[in-house]
Amino acid sequence: MTQEMHAESNKVIARVVAKQNKAEALSTLTKALEQAHEIIKAETGAPRATLLVTRDLKGRRGHFTPYTPWRTEDEVFNEIAFNLETFSSAEDLFSTLLHEVAHSLNHMNGIEDCSSNQYHNAKFKTQAEALGLKTEKTKKGYSSTSLTDFGAKRWAKALKIVATAYDLTALGEGTQKPKGRNTNLIKAQCDCEQIIRASATVIQSGVMCSQCETYFKAV
Repeated sequence: MTQEMHAESNKVIARVVAKQNKAEALSTLTKALEQAHEIIKAETGAPRATLLVTRDLKGRRGHFTPYTPWRTEDEVFNEIAFNLETFSSAEDLFSTLLHEVAHSLNHMNGIEDCSSNQYHNAKFKTQAEALGLKTEKTKKGYSSTSLTDFGAKRWAKALKIVATAYDLTALGEGTQKPKGRNTNLIKAQCDCEQIIRASATVIQSGVMCSQCETYFKAV
């Protein structure tokens, strides 16, 4: 391989790595949820929490952790997570944020509103409805919640932030997913076991590892 071709191969690798890093960064929607949470927190006194956007919550739409899995040097945080595969609208997503905030407020005040089998009791119902949610009873108590007209008006600014971001990140026929890897990329490895992801065309054209000077091969 000529020096020019070797340099071009390294550029391809750099572009692939940069694309992966961009895809795996926090999404616009996650940042919007964080901003909306700040607005709700400022008005209600809800505790701080780390917000996560994910795709696997064992069938649940959202989750609040009663423990504190995140830590800085002098503070620990609960977690609020969202399964973006389960939402069909921004209002649906925002109501789940309020749902989890209701849990966080009750937890902060020492109120047990949910059992280990996810049964949402009347104490959860009271807090959720105070935030602007409608509750409906299911086999897991008052676990089904939706945004009321009162809630939409009360949290209009926060809802708009989430709705704008949702429009930018929603995929397909109403199925919300976080931005992930480009599934058209394939995994390739060189002799020193460095790994890249690139299109089949790029791999077949010949991409050489700068460390072991062998070509990456699909694995």
